Amino acid sequence: MSVGVLLITHDDIGTSLVDSLQKMLGHTLPLPVKVLPIRLDSDPLSFCYHVENLYLTLNQGQGVLVLTDLFGATPCNIASSLINNYRVRVVAGVNFPMLIKIMNYPNADLDTLASRAMSGGCQGVLDVNNVLNNN
Repeated sequence: MSVGVLLITHDDIGTSLVDSLQKMLGHTLPLPVKVLPIRLDSDPLSFCYHVENLYLTLNQGQGVLVLTDLFGATPCNIASSLINNYRVRVVAGVNFPMLIKIMNYPNADLDTLASRAMSGGCQGVLDVNNVLNNN
């Protein structure tokens, strides 16, 4: 069993990230992943049913890591609605390095995977000018 991963993002941000990840790692990802795109003209309450169903589909007994794009925005608020009733960790600020990092730890537990996601996301943000000038 492994932790499931759910991306809840504005429009197609999550879909694009997962598509790129699949191209990079191959079509079979080491962790089960689903994406819930939130359109700007959608009613956030209509997503409660969808997010719960996606959680139930992804949870194999280890919980679900929910990644959102922006803290305080609608996708994050929808993700946060799961916190009190389900075994989830919600991490805002999803980026490509974060996804690559968590795919390297398919057997990690939920808390460890959330920690790896945050470290991968932060470590993947670099001042390239500074990096290149110091080498």
